[in-house]
Amino acid sequence: MKITSNETFKQLLTEYNLPDNLSFSVDLPAEVKTILNDKIIPTEFGIILKSFDRLYKATHDWENQSVIEDNENHFHVDAYIEPADIKKAFMPGIKTSVSVANKFHLENITGIRFWYSYQTPELGQLWAKNNDLDEENDEYYVSNRISFYIIRKRETSFQLTKMRGQ
Repeated sequence: MKITSNETFKQLLTEYNLPDNLSFSVDLPAEVKTILNDKIIPTEFGIILKSFDRLYKATHDWENQSVIEDNENHFHVDAYIEPADIKKAFMPGIKTSVSVANKFHLENITGIRFWYSYQTPELGQLWAKNNDLDEENDEYYVSNRISFYIIRKRETSFQLTKMRGQ
């Protein structure tokens, strides 16, 4: 498994005293364990977990099958953590991402990109300010997002990140 990360991720690992090899223990919420036990279903449009319902064919100029898969194959670990403080959301999010990737590996399913996005309230506010979306009374929260999709040769990662607004 190849893991790539940005400088912010590395900085958070250091700040939270977590090892670079991601070998730490954390209890995952029951809802996340249910997702991890879900069946992987290959379809004509890509790959999905059974409980995530279905995939559909890309029909717009701005979308492709990877964008659709990423959108349909995502969940937020922080939604199951109370209270969702920054470290309590970060650690299970990382472990869940690695666990999802390991699930696919154990079932010999290759060519899948697993994506983990994490945002502190400060990072959310910084993003909003940089994109002229910040307003005086806006509140920002901890958020994480785990998704996966087939790596397709004819699609670029730019198309996916452009859709995310990054």
